[in-house]
Amino acid sequence: MCYVIITGRSLAWLLISLAAFMLILTGVMTPKWLLGQPNIVNENNITSFYVPSVGIYNRCIRTEHDRNHCAPFSLYGLATDSYVYPTPWKAAMFFLSFCAAIQFSTVLAGVLACCVQSVFKKSVISLAGATQALGGLFGVLGILLYPWGWGAARVKRLCGEYSEPYIPGDCSIGWALYMTILGVGLVFLASALSKTADKAANSDKVQFKMDEGKQLICLA
Repeated sequence: MCYVIITGRSLAWLLISLAAFMLILTGVMTPKWLLGQPNIVNENNITSFYVPSVGIYNRCIRTEHDRNHCAPFSLYGLATDSYVYPTPWKAAMFFLSFCAAIQFSTVLAGVLACCVQSVFKKSVISLAGATQALGGLFGVLGILLYPWGWGAARVKRLCGEYSEPYIPGDCSIGWALYMTILGVGLVFLASALSKTADKAANSDKVQFKMDEGKQLICLA
C-alpha cells in the first residue's frame, strides 16, 4: 500500500531546498557578480548612468549600437581560452553548477519522499539531507574560487590595474554574488532540517494514522 505523508517539517525542508536551488541558479545566470564604475552617458540631451558588470560566465557592457549588451563570454564552455574565461571562474562555474544540480535532485527526492519514504532501507529524506551537505561544500568551494580570478585581464579592464585575487580594485561586489552565497547557506540549513523532517515523517503520529488505514497523511 502506498502512503502519501506530508508533515509541516518535511514541507518546510522541501520549500527551503527549492528556494536554495532557485537562488543559486539565478545567481549563477546573472551577470552582476562584479560592478564597475558608473559611466555617465549623454545622448540626445538625456543624461543616464550605465554600470558595466561581469558574472561568472557572462558580462554586460555598453556597445555602440546597444546601450546594455549582455552576453556570455564562455563561447566554448570550459574549453574557452583562459585569457577570455579565467581558469578560477571555470572551476567556480563547475562546482556551483554541480551544487545546483545536486540541490535540484534533492528537491525531486523531496517530492518523491511524499510517496516513497525509503530506498534500500534508507530514508529518502535522510539521504537527500546528506547529499545536500556535500553539495553545499561544492558551493562553498565555487564561491571561494570566484574571487581568485579577480587578477585576470578581463577583471583588470573592468576594475582597474589594482584588482588582484580577492581584491576587486575599483569594482564593487554585485547582488548576484550575495544571492549565490545566500543560496549556499540555505543548502546547509536544509541539510540540517532534513533530520527533523525525517523524524516527523516517521513519528508515532504518522504510524498511528497508517494503522488506521489512511493513505493520505497530513500533519502540522
